[in-house]
Amino acid sequence: MTTKRPLLLASATCLLHFAGISTAQDNPAAQPGDQPAEMLITANRFSQLRADTHTAHSVIDSTAIRRSAAQSLFDVLSTLPGMQLARTGVEGSQTSLFLRGSNSNHTLILLDGVRLNTASEGAARLENIPLDSIDRIEVVRGPQSSLYGADAIGGVVQIFTRKDVAAESLAGELRLGSGTEQTRLASAALSGRTASTSLHLNLSHRQTDGIPSLNAPMPSTEDADYQNQSASLRLNHQFDPQHSVSLSWQSSDAEKTFDGGDSEADSQTIALSLHNTWTDQWQSRLQLSRFRDANITRSFGEARSTTRRESLQWQHELTLSSNSNSVVGLDVDRESLDYQNPGAVLNQNSRDNVGLFAVHQQSWGDWSSTLSARHDDNEQFGKHQSGRLSLGRHLGDHSNIWLAAGTAYKAPTMLDLYVDFPDFWFYANPDLQPEKARNLELGFNTHWFATDLTVNVFRNDIRDLIGTDTSFTTLANISRARIDGSEITMNRDLFGWQTMLSLTWLDHENRATGQRLVRRPDRMLNLQISRQFERLSVLLDWQANGSRADLDPVDYSRSRVAGYGLLDSVISWQFSDQLSVQLKVGNVFDQQYEVVDGYNTLGRHALLTVNQGF
Repeated sequence: MTTKRPLLLASATCLLHFAGISTAQDNPAAQPGDQPAEMLITANRFSQLRADTHTAHSVIDSTAIRRSAAQSLFDVLSTLPGMQLARTGVEGSQTSLFLRGSNSNHTLILLDGVRLNTASEGAARLENIPLDSIDRIEVVRGPQSSLYGADAIGGVVQIFTRKDVAAESLAGELRLGSGTEQTRLASAALSGRTASTSLHLNLSHRQTDGIPSLNAPMPSTEDADYQNQSASLRLNHQFDPQHSVSLSWQSSDAEKTFDGGDSEADSQTIALSLHNTWTDQWQSRLQLSRFRDANITRSFGEARSTTRRESLQWQHELTLSSNSNSVVGLDVDRESLDYQNPGAVLNQNSRDNVGLFAVHQQSWGDWSSTLSARHDDNEQFGKHQSGRLSLGRHLGDHSNIWLAAGTAYKAPTMLDLYVDFPDFWFYANPDLQPEKARNLELGFNTHWFATDLTVNVFRNDIRDLIGTDTSFTTLANISRARIDGSEITMNRDLFGWQTMLSLTWLDHENRATGQRLVRRPDRMLNLQISRQFERLSVLLDWQANGSRADLDPVDYSRSRVAGYGLLDSVISWQFSDQLSVQLKVGNVFDQQYEVVDGYNTLGRHALLTVNQGF
């Protein structure tokens, strides 16, 4: 068994007074001069200044991902405020995101606007999303069903793949890496542009032998190896300054072994988008997309699950005055599930959803407001409405404050609705209704004494949570939860070092039982310091998580996983404009810890990568 060290909250408190540090990803002012980073698309489904969105959000671009030497979305997202992640083992293992303490299927994951949440589990397979093709990640925290419909109780994570190159050119990059646990990686990227057409192609391969996954109830005797092959393509063509078309395609093929079995996951997305500027006041976007996720798990028998989703998104942005923006749109989805499992009976394999939404943003003087509303008509549960209203005010040239209230919902999965297990006397419930949430939030950001500071305080009440009923033979809408929280992010240059800090506090409870929600730490801290010394760059990243409730792997009773703190270091050397070498040492002090009760984690580990551009 591992030894666990509790989180020293006193150290976090001291850091709060350490000269005003902050996180560049959260505050727009943290990245001066980088205009793309100042804009946000996901918050209101149109591009706008981040300071005008009235939402808690974070942005990470490809440069920050590469600088951190992150190897998975688990590594990237765990550095952000409000992002609580759990992984049953090491790389490639099932990864759950509890955004702001909400359930793992309460966060909508988008890839270039395409929904990645599966029809079976309701959550996206974060562990298999490759990083090499990512240009930018936008995280919007808080309810977003008024814009995106189901699954956005905790928020939305949108991943954007590589964009156009700036000028007519042809460029590429080769990347090779090797590390502990027999980790090997290779990727190749090619970008090109003519006068009106641009293309980006990326191929990548990653594999690792891993380590034994389990330490209880029976310790694993074999390593849990993992490999992932991925490819992506993005093509853009500009017909004229007012009209363009883009095509994006991504494929990922992953394999994972574990005690007593193995799994395969094959995922593909394709999207065709038309962008039109009809007048100075009217723009439109039409996107047709298809998502397929096929998963095979072999353990005690073979289980197969395949999600297919065809979608149409059509939205119009209207700029009726210099002080207002409006968006109206239509979303149409057809979702289907193919589920094959010994003893399982699938009663219905598809459902349709039509959503109409509208957003209006208005400003007058120092005040501004945003109102969004959506109406969904679902083939299974009927009609559902969601809304969000925010009011904000500029406090001088460098400070803003805003207050928002909103509702959100999570649709039952098709597994909950239509898959029976008669051999186990357990049956689906086609009468399940959506899980519903109400959220109230206060946000504040400022630039003060060369420090960027953002504070968010929120309450999220969730009701009609789906759980096993008292007969233990089916599911019902029976549980309630309340989550209170606050997030602080700060950023400052300190003696030539770029210093970023994020802190998250959560107070959460299952109101039906009075117990804490499992696998959500109450306290999280991330501190990054970095500096560029001509050709040499250094980054230190310290993450600390408080203890969390969990389930005992032996008898499934309530258990507790102790808090821990980890230090990672990244050193990079730029030999030339085209050639660089990077060394990452993770868990520098070789801490023994757990994220999920009964599952091992990596001790000290290292990865060396070489990047050659051309």
